[in-house]
Amino acid sequence: MEVLEIKRQASAFFSAKLAPTEDGTQFHFQAGQCINVLTAAEQKVCFSIASEPEEKKFIEFLLKDQSSGAACKISRMRVGDRLKISHPFGAGFPIEQFKRNDLLLVGIGSGLAPLRSLLKSLLRKNHQFQQIALLYGARSQDEIPFKDEFDLWAKKIKVQIAVSQPAGTAWNGFKGRVTDLVSKLEINPEGTICCICGNPEMESQVRNLLETKGVSKQNILLNY
Repeated sequence: MEVLEIKRQASAFFSAKLAPTEDGTQFHFQAGQCINVLTAAEQKVCFSIASEPEEKKFIEFLLKDQSSGAACKISRMRVGDRLKISHPFGAGFPIEQFKRNDLLLVGIGSGLAPLRSLLKSLLRKNHQFQQIALLYGARSQDEIPFKDEFDLWAKKIKVQIAVSQPAGTAWNGFKGRVTDLVSKLEINPEGTICCICGNPEMESQVRNLLETKGVSKQNILLNY
């Protein structure tokens, strides 16, 4: 794959856009799936794909800003540099099974990547679903990637952002953790499918909260 763009998306994140080096090659995957990236130094790292599967000419993923490691090396690459990647893997999200249901997407940090892939795909055919809601948590508003897209999404679906460390900023939104938003949420438990992406602790907490609201285990999904 060839680097098309490396772009800072927030104080803690970069995005990377890659395209196949051979003209006409298309990259097929399912929303929520991952790839392994192999750098020139033979470092391998796993990323969830952040672009929608309907876009066949390129893929995007989200890089956490780090001082070393594979993500650091990728974030410093230039347009035209090349990377090797694996075929997509992981369970992903079974979008066809979501039709005629309410959808709740809950994520924190770089967990936005697979949810962005899913959401961008859902919005291409949103007439097939009921209500769609996105709950996202970040430590500060400066750590919210794809901010412009959040503004666009908010015009089409319900979007709530929780900032856990807003001190010293002009943040006027919800102050707390994304789990606090989930605990306050009113949902239709029998007609709602939930997709969660974050660290294991957060995923476990959100799962437990949703189950106490009556959502069945089979309707609470991870992307792996």
